[in-house]
Amino acid sequence: MFTEFFGSAGDCNMNILVVEDHQDTRRVLSTLLGRAGHEIITANGVSDAVQLLQNMRVNVLLADLGLPDGDGLDLVVKAKRLQPRLKAIALTARSSMDDYRRGQKAGFDHYLTKPFDFHELRSLLAVLKTAA
Repeated sequence: MFTEFFGSAGDCNMNILVVEDHQDTRRVLSTLLGRAGHEIITANGVSDAVQLLQNMRVNVLLADLGLPDGDGLDLVVKAKRLQPRLKAIALTARSSMDDYRRGQKAGFDHYLTKPFDFHELRSLLAVLKTAA
C-alpha cells in the first residue's frame, strides 16, 4: 500500500521547488513528495523562490498562484528566465478557463486545481521525469 501511494523512492529523484504560502499545504506536499523520493525545497513566496532559483537547479516548480508577495504568474516568468528547462505546475483554486490560459501564457506547463488528488500530481511528475 505504501509504495502504491508514494511510488518507489528510487524511481523519482527530481528537485522540486514547492511555493505555497499556506504552511499546512506546503508541509503536506513536501512530506508526500519527499516520501516519493524527490528532493524538496520550499518557499512561501515569490522573493524566497526567486532567491532559491538563482542558487540551485530545480527540475519542477510547483507554485500557488496567490502568494503574499506577488503572483505565481510573475514567479513562473522569472523562474523560466532563470532556468529555461524548468517544468512548472500551477497549484491553485482558480479554475476558470481564463485563469488556465493566463497560466499557460505566463509559462506554466500544467495546471492543477485545488483540491487535487495526490495521485494525479504523482502521475504528472512521473510523465515529466520520463520526458526529461
